[in-house]
Amino acid sequence: MHIEMEEFSDVRFKHRAVTEFLTAEKVTPIEIHRLMHAFYGDQCVDVSAVRRWVRRFKCGELGQADLIDNTRSGQT
Repeated sequence: MHIEMEEFSDVRFKHRAVTEFLTAEKVTPIEIHRLMHAFYGDQCVDVSAVRRWVRRFKCGELGQADLIDNTRSGQT
């Protein structure tokens, strides 16, 4: 299934928002990923991304994190 870059970014934004909310609700990263995978299916981000976001949210960014992807080298 081909996903346009704009749609992909929108999905990642939603994933981060869901992850931030569920982190505040004390849901574990693996459970967050399981719930998102059940809903988003193949468009779900990898569990490692969920774990990375949860760590960031727990380190003081909860409620004030930038949910938008920052461009990294190698990305267009």
